[in-house]
Amino acid sequence: MYLINWNPGSSRLEANFGGCVTEGEASVFLEELQEQLDQVTGQEFSLVLDFATTKRLENGVMDLFCAARKASQVAGASKVVFVAHDEAEAVDLTDSRLQEVLEGREEYVSFKYAS
Repeated sequence: MYLINWNPGSSRLEANFGGCVTEGEASVFLEELQEQLDQVTGQEFSLVLDFATTKRLENGVMDLFCAARKASQVAGASKVVFVAHDEAEAVDLTDSRLQEVLEGREEYVSFKYAS
């Protein structure tokens, strides 16, 4: 299950996931996210993808989360923040996208340090 919320006070689009995220559910999320992005395009905004409380991500879900990141950046997101399960996962994700992290376009944090 997931919830997408636009926070106008912080200009942040937040997507929170829980339970077991299937590839089908992630595909539906990506379609819904695109609808939300169409509404905020042209505004300064950031995207938070929080999957820290999920029990499991099916194969292919992280690829769809990466597609969500790309779609958000194309729509003008100033930063995309991924909230991972734990610090080790956040470090692995940071290492895989280090250039984008250093440029400030992406951030990978663990649930413990998410704001």
